Amino acid sequence: MQIPKKAKKVFNIAMPAIGESYLQSLLGVVDSFFIAQLGLLAINAVGVTNIYSMTYIGVFTALSATLAVFLSRAFGAKNEARSKSVIFHGLLISAIAGLIFSGVSVGFSDTLLDWAGADEALKSTAIIYFQVILGLTPFVALFTAQSATFRAIGDTRTPLRVGIEMNAVHVILDYILIFGVGPIEGWGLTGAAIAMILARVYGFLRLWLKSQSIPAIALSKDDFKFVGSLAGSMGKFALPATLERLSMRLGQVVYFGLIVRMGIEVYATHNIAGTLTTFAYTIGGGFAIAASTLIGQAIGENNLEDAKEYRKWSYIQSAVSMTLITAILAACSPWIGMLFTTDQTVLHLLLIVLLIDMFSQPFLASVLVDTSAVQASGNSTFPMIVTIIGIWVIRTLGVYIFAWKLGYGLPAVWVSIAADNALPAGLFIWYRKNRQVIRELA
Repeated sequence: MQIPKKAKKVFNIAMPAIGESYLQSLLGVVDSFFIAQLGLLAINAVGVTNIYSMTYIGVFTALSATLAVFLSRAFGAKNEARSKSVIFHGLLISAIAGLIFSGVSVGFSDTLLDWAGADEALKSTAIIYFQVILGLTPFVALFTAQSATFRAIGDTRTPLRVGIEMNAVHVILDYILIFGVGPIEGWGLTGAAIAMILARVYGFLRLWLKSQSIPAIALSKDDFKFVGSLAGSMGKFALPATLERLSMRLGQVVYFGLIVRMGIEVYATHNIAGTLTTFAYTIGGGFAIAASTLIGQAIGENNLEDAKEYRKWSYIQSAVSMTLITAILAACSPWIGMLFTTDQTVLHLLLIVLLIDMFSQPFLASVLVDTSAVQASGNSTFPMIVTIIGIWVIRTLGVYIFAWKLGYGLPAVWVSIAADNALPAGLFIWYRKNRQVIRELA
């Protein structure tokens, strides 16, 4: 059977994006492995820092999605001047957001650590790591935006290659700066923070230099020109996308708090299942990037039929891959789970929640792909509304009522998550049938 060309095109963009996402996750895994050698306080210091770090990254991801939507359309329309202006404004907005978060994090680090529940011993251990990691977030914001620039023009291989280099740099610096080598003295947790940031700086600079060799996205001094109308349009688009990410994050904090109170076995199972299902979620994220890129370019070319085809093949490949991966994880969970624990209660619960999640994957694929597709079509408000309804009315309320109040436990948590995925999938179907799908970007 011959595979359609558009399906191949989607696949070729999605695969490197998936690889890049896994490499980004690997940065954190390596950090955790080395920092674990420093003791429990060091591990907890990373944990309280990540509460804010992951929130900031959610905002930067929303800003980079805005850059990608505007750039993919301009690139598809072969409007080089607008493409470069979009890149400049995307980098500028990301840098400003990073500087704001940086100032707040350093200036109010004591208060923020108090809010995260850190006691005096943890605060004294975490404070420098916290200030270095979060104080230098502008580099994380710029790296995220620069990666989006390549993805928007359909080049997901370059960020993947740079991601491999960045991981190599990070592993070397992490070991040297944490433990020391020869005459170089190790700095412990502070060294881990510096290594992480230097790796991000390296990644951004490498992407920037590579972008300068591509005429369509290479910036010159003349491109560094502020255009109020474009900045306003991008800001207006970015606001709902940012609120969507923040509402998702806040909802997770609330229902995670409920799960913690259900007992050690329940919380451990939830964390193990969450770690395993990341494999499927990351695949969906890769196909979502492919959908956003190709749909934006097709709209820029005024080829709406192609846009529909790209959405279709992104969804089909995503849904099939995610369901298959989760089915394999569920089937192998009695053995995979043994890597984390030998507790039979946890292993039994793990199998149940993975089976529930397997049936949820086609809906989750729709949420991931259609969120990107609708944003690429020019509407960032509808995905925000859908996310807020799903995370608060369905997921968090469902966890509170069925898992917490009625006592149905962890299976009820994952049924609530599945319901949260199913409702948005239905709303996106309604949107495509009843609303004006393609919107102009000012």
